[in-house]
Amino acid sequence: MLASFLLSLTVAQPLQIGTNLPINVPHNAISHVECIFKQINVPFKLHKLPWLRAKREVQLNRLDGYFTANLLSQMQEYGELSAPMYLENWYWFTHADSATIAEEDLRYGVVRGSHQADWYQLSNKNIEVEVNTTHELLKVFKKQRVDRILLDLEEFEYNAVQLQIKPDEYAQAFYRYVPLGLFAANKTLKEFPEFLNIFNSHISSCSQNPFILSKIEKLTLVKVLLEKIQHLASSEQVQQAVIKSNREPIDIKQLEQIDQQWAKQVIDNKPILAERFLKLEGSQFLQVWQKQMQGLITEIIVTDKQGKNVIISEVTTDYWQGDEAKFLNMYLQDDDYYIDTVEFDESTKHFQVQFSVPILDDENQHIGVLILGIDIEKALSNKVSSP
Repeated sequence: MLASFLLSLTVAQPLQIGTNLPINVPHNAISHVECIFKQINVPFKLHKLPWLRAKREVQLNRLDGYFTANLLSQMQEYGELSAPMYLENWYWFTHADSATIAEEDLRYGVVRGSHQADWYQLSNKNIEVEVNTTHELLKVFKKQRVDRILLDLEEFEYNAVQLQIKPDEYAQAFYRYVPLGLFAANKTLKEFPEFLNIFNSHISSCSQNPFILSKIEKLTLVKVLLEKIQHLASSEQVQQAVIKSNREPIDIKQLEQIDQQWAKQVIDNKPILAERFLKLEGSQFLQVWQKQMQGLITEIIVTDKQGKNVIISEVTTDYWQGDEAKFLNMYLQDDDYYIDTVEFDESTKHFQVQFSVPILDDENQHIGVLILGIDIEKALSNKVSSP
């Protein structure tokens, strides 16, 4: 809070921020940015600008930043992107009648000035048609004036309903998640070196909607991984470790003390307790299993019925998982799995979800929870190996 107050004292004039979003009507992205600037006590003024104009104004030092933005190589020398505020879920959509056309002969369409247009330019894709709106793009797609388009899944589905495009008229394939944030110009960062750190620290508290996998994405994840995860949960190494831990419950006061000590050690980059767990035989078994998945699994946590760590494959931020959705929902719902919201790991630059399943004993009694971090882009791209 002190840093935010100090920053507000140094910003004498409002920051000039560009956006291509409508600024006179309610919009989640604008509300999010307004919330952050209000919390950090920084005055700002919004300008509605096309993307190309906003980028140009930053390059000419006439704009302090713009949103929503992704970091393009052509802009790297002019500023820095904030931590992700939103995620776009990019899918390839191919017209059903174009399925037999060779890849190099496909005709692509794009919305002029969009993030996809920037990506096409950097990828040297052959653009057959450029239009001004997503609605127009789906019109030409429906008429097969283009064979393939790249769009955010939610945006495509909304417009497809409006234009009565049926699912059998196209094929879809996951491509990637694209993190979007606020692009801060160099002149702003030079004048306020701590601006992005403070801005990033308020993104979570101002977020209105967590990013949730679509129904089809959850089903894909379940199809690819559920059987493997359940097999791991029933393995002898996991079962023995959980049964042993359940025989040694601790009271809530002691649990909180260990959790606080664990978390502080991790923050101080001296995870002594976590490293002891990593040396356990069961933890080493998890590490081997994770390695065999070739990057698909980012972490594995086995808890007992109290929610405390039993064995782990990586250093975890907490010792106690018992107050988190990934643990609680295994007891509060009837489903045999729980998939949490998508999160962006700033250190690895990867997107992940946490996939939880109950650990059941021979009598089908719930004795713990198995939690896995999943690299969601790899999972949805079907880049999966079998341990």
